[in-house]
Amino acid sequence: MKKILLLAAATITLAACTNEDNIIDIDEPVKIRINASIENSSPTRASDESWASGDIIGVTMVGRYNNLSYTTADGTGTFEGEVMYFRNKRDAETITAYYPYSGMAGTVPGTVDANTGGTYQTPAEQAKFDFLFAKKENVSGSRPDVTLDFSHKMSKLTFIFNNGNGGTDVRKITSCSISGLALEGTFNTATGDCAAKSGTTASTLDLSLSVDPDRKLSPVILFPQTVERVIMKITDSEEQEYSCELKFPDNRLVSGNHYVYTIVVKKTALNVEQYTITNWTETFLTSEGQSE
Repeated sequence: MKKILLLAAATITLAACTNEDNIIDIDEPVKIRINASIENSSPTRASDESWASGDIIGVTMVGRYNNLSYTTADGTGTFEGEVMYFRNKRDAETITAYYPYSGMAGTVPGTVDANTGGTYQTPAEQAKFDFLFAKKENVSGSRPDVTLDFSHKMSKLTFIFNNGNGGTDVRKITSCSISGLALEGTFNTATGDCAAKSGTTASTLDLSLSVDPDRKLSPVILFPQTVERVIMKITDSEEQEYSCELKFPDNRLVSGNHYVYTIVVKKTALNVEQYTITNWTETFLTSEGQSE
């Protein structure tokens, strides 16, 4: 009888130790590992098709860590930075992240001001305000590899020019201006909200750009906004001017949308033949802004 009782006691003790070990393991802090991708498309930024070496994002674990910088050294989308830990393997956390990084580590992410005027509409400068944001809820140390799906928060415009009967050779286009736009705005790095500054006067965006062999102007990146009347004017090398109105559905430039215009350069004017609207993916629309 004593042997049986001793065996039972040993079994209970072993079970208690095993349960205790499991609890300790569950409650241990777990190091987070960050990977980043872009929703809905392969291009991660305005002009690049992948993260660039040295790109830095700001990562916040809400209520625990604020605005820590994480860098992808080789541009693969695997980011490393100051070590963050999940509390344990059970508690759910919320993580937010944004690009490009600003502010200071340990400080709650703030609002970034930017100007999208013509001086800044180059690939190098656009990378500074092609704002991206990601949010992931209910993550825990049970899965420490966290993939953040970033989405574009600005609006993007691309123009493709075709020759019309009696019109200019599109290769002779030397400059372009777009009037009726708000060029200054803000990006909230904590929420991802991005918009033109309210109350700002519509301005003219001057672009001194040559058309590439594919008849495209370099993309333009702007703040989401409501517009009234947007006019494009181009000038060719013979100082001939052409103009047309650019229409948007509901008179709005929408966050994350890419507007691709095909414009025919005729003798006396520019005609909008068609345009597509994309969430960084294409959907065909007519020149009046209605889906085909």
